[in-house]
Amino acid sequence: MFKCVPCAVEGCRRYALEDMYTCLHHAQNSEEVLRSLIASITDKHRHRDIVMTDVRLKDVDFSKVYLTTSDFARCVFEHVDFSNSKVQACFFDFCLFENCTFDGSDARHSVVAGSKLIGCSFKDTLLIHTNFMGVDAIDCDFSSSDLYYSNFSSSHLVNTKYIDCNLKNADFRFTDRDNVSFKYSNYEEASFS
Repeated sequence: MFKCVPCAVEGCRRYALEDMYTCLHHAQNSEEVLRSLIASITDKHRHRDIVMTDVRLKDVDFSKVYLTTSDFARCVFEHVDFSNSKVQACFFDFCLFENCTFDGSDARHSVVAGSKLIGCSFKDTLLIHTNFMGVDAIDCDFSSSDLYYSNFSSSHLVNTKYIDCNLKNADFRFTDRDNVSFKYSNYEEASFS
């Protein structure tokens, strides 16, 4: 699992970036450091144990990336393309995802808890055993996805589609749902109460 090395700057509570002593905010030439880190992640090789928290990413192509056991907590992702990627056992807790695409991805055993998802597409995605507890999902589409054992409990779901999904053992207890569709899904095998 990723190393939780604290930033070397006194009083900073963030984690240091991979192969560095400081977090991105305290790195010299932080924009260049971020560009270099993004370039290394997008090289289509498998990457593990990356720590990149509290970062804002916009218009980045992460399609076909392969990430395992990495931490991206409290990041902001705007117009980021994660389509056809493998994201396994990664942490995206308390993030903001705005107009992001995850179509065709394999995102098993990951944590997205406490995040806000606005206008995101998760079509035809494997989201097995993924933790979405307490998310705000607005105008999202999970259609044709496998959500086996995923947890959406205590979430606020608005204008969100779960059409033709595998919902076996998915947890939707204590959710607020407004204009949510489970059409053609096996919702009777999910938990709602």
